[in-house]
Amino acid sequence: MDNKNLEKLKKIVLDSYELTAEHFSSTRSKIAAPDFIWASEQIKADDFVLDAGCGNGRLLDYIKNNPDRYLGIDQSSSLVDIAKNLHPGYSFKKTDLISLAIPSQKFSLIFCSAVLSHIPGRKDRIKALQNFLTVSSPGARLVISFWKMKGKYKNNIYLNFFKKIIGQYQFPLRELVFPWKDSKGKETCLRYYHYFTKKSFKQEILRAGWKIETEHDDRHNYWVIAVKE
Repeated sequence: MDNKNLEKLKKIVLDSYELTAEHFSSTRSKIAAPDFIWASEQIKADDFVLDAGCGNGRLLDYIKNNPDRYLGIDQSSSLVDIAKNLHPGYSFKKTDLISLAIPSQKFSLIFCSAVLSHIPGRKDRIKALQNFLTVSSPGARLVISFWKMKGKYKNNIYLNFFKKIIGQYQFPLRELVFPWKDSKGKETCLRYYHYFTKKSFKQEILRAGWKIETEHDDRHNYWVIAVKE
């Protein structure tokens, strides 16, 4: 993918979360989500946690870590503000995963739920995964997932194939761009998602230098626990 299209996708990602932060947060409520329950059980009370792509900080609804052992980061300033309001006393910082401008603490666990799919470009996704290695301690664990696109979302791949044939789609087929709709079904902006398979997801994690320890597959998400050797 050329740099021009890569920058377009990055802008779509940033704009979409700034424009839809309130709606996004409200749809990630405190109602127990099986995937977050399972993932949170991987986190020990004494872990030093980096919540990468923290959104509204909802991980804190499931874990009991002390404030001084948690840092949430997100590239959306609107979501960071929401997270601070919902979880006073905890630390949140606006930064993207590619630059990862954070203090030099060494985290024992990095949590990254359905975030990697919103990073355009394989090179940048691997860079983010390598950054996680840099800021983690020896033996640290990475708990990371992607959302398994189904139905109309997955059908975008086939739709893009035909659009590309007639010159109406400029991005690679697995780089999906589609409308974001609010609670009333109104299109508010564009949304971007990279379509992962289990194989391609694991390949990028391994390529970045992590060792995959276990896998967990539920109805909507595919999780990997990887370890820093």
